[in-house]
Amino acid sequence: MNDLQLELPTGALIAGDAAALFADARPIIEGLPVGCFPATAAGGGLDVSLRDAEPVEWTELATLATPSGYAALLDAAALAEYTDLGDEPVDEFELLSERFEAADAATFQGVLAVHGASGKVALRLGHDASGAISRITLRFVG
Repeated sequence: MNDLQLELPTGALIAGDAAALFADARPIIEGLPVGCFPATAAGGGLDVSLRDAEPVEWTELATLATPSGYAALLDAAALAEYTDLGDEPVDEFELLSERFEAADAATFQGVLAVHGASGKVALRLGHDASGAISRITLRFVG
């Protein structure tokens, strides 16, 4: 899909299992550029381009469990809309998962998600020659 976007109105990125995002989720990284950024579903995951510059160095930020098989990226500002603010996984996950009928990735209420066969994803950051984060990747790993 080429029409995917990651909206980062605050630059605070939350990542995790789309079926288990709760209201108390905290950003995994803050200080990212603010705006809407193009994303693609490729290679069993997501690629988000924050800048035009190509990465020259990669760092792995985290490996996250995704028992449902759905991994998600979202800005902290989208969390309240996506969650029901209760103690159970969000009902909105069912609506998000319906969007996967003919796609590898989907968006719903500011959440960008991808479906894969594995129960873990690696979140990596690509840094350009100036050291700025230019790319975010989320890949299912075995």
